[in-house]
Amino acid sequence: MAEAEQAGEQPADEPAADDRAEDLRAQVDLLRAENRRLREEYRRARQAGYRRTAIGLGAVGAVAVLAGVLFPAARDVLFVLGAIGIFGGVLTRYLTPGRFVAAETGERVYAAHADTLGALLEQLGLSETHEYVPVAGEPPARLFVPQHQEYSRPDDDELEHPLVVGDRDDERGMSIVPAGGTLFREFESSLAGSLGEDPTTVVEQVADALVEGFELARTVETDIDAADGRATLSLGGAVYDDADLPDNPLGSLLAVALAEALSVPVRLETGRSGEELVVTCRWEPDDVESEAGGTEQVGETERIDAE
Repeated sequence: MAEAEQAGEQPADEPAADDRAEDLRAQVDLLRAENRRLREEYRRARQAGYRRTAIGLGAVGAVAVLAGVLFPAARDVLFVLGAIGIFGGVLTRYLTPGRFVAAETGERVYAAHADTLGALLEQLGLSETHEYVPVAGEPPARLFVPQHQEYSRPDDDELEHPLVVGDRDDERGMSIVPAGGTLFREFESSLAGSLGEDPTTVVEQVADALVEGFELARTVETDIDAADGRATLSLGGAVYDDADLPDNPLGSLLAVALAEALSVPVRLETGRSGEELVVTCRWEPDDVESEAGGTEQVGETERIDAE
């Protein structure tokens, strides 16, 4: 009798389950639509800011040109100011980026790559040494992870392959394209001049780019001891702030830049100090062919904050 009652109740439960599933699907669709709306609204807000800037520059330029017509004594200066304002407005209007990638999106993409790399390094039983070796071609450096703590550096031809299996056991390891490799070219093209030739200049250039150029950190404090072959960045509000994942993009950029500028291998260490990400690069100072004539300062410290 009980079995018959249960059998009779089962069909009544099925529509209820279907209704719940339908409700959940409707909620998922609603959330997706809301997510798309928020992304579009964020994009429009960012573009509106650029458009307002363009209009402001154009208005200032137009006022300056009009003032130049009304005041002949200052016409040359006012016309120049007007041309600058109008030209700046046009550039701002038509060079406005049409697509923005949220920091969280880039961080998650990097985390997936870093998790895979970390698991691979662990499975291969490689050491914890991460050395950025300058090489010819693109990118300007390779990340070499040796199999043993005591190792010999393989030549450039061996470093072209992901798995370095040389004749000698102490040369074996893994060679990969570093996260800072392709980022370095973008960094180099953003420099007002050329890449520095001494550690102090290079570190300051990278620190400024991370905060002001790429906006990958809110604050950065530099600590450089060129005589000891060490440079440290303490980064506050870093986008990629996981110190445990390998090849952190911020530290990787610094290591690649130093390796390229000094033409020496650079070891990277990452850690944390409170809320700050701390990346430290080390190299052999005796290997650096310095052209500064011993003018580098020891233990320089500087702090840069985002404006």
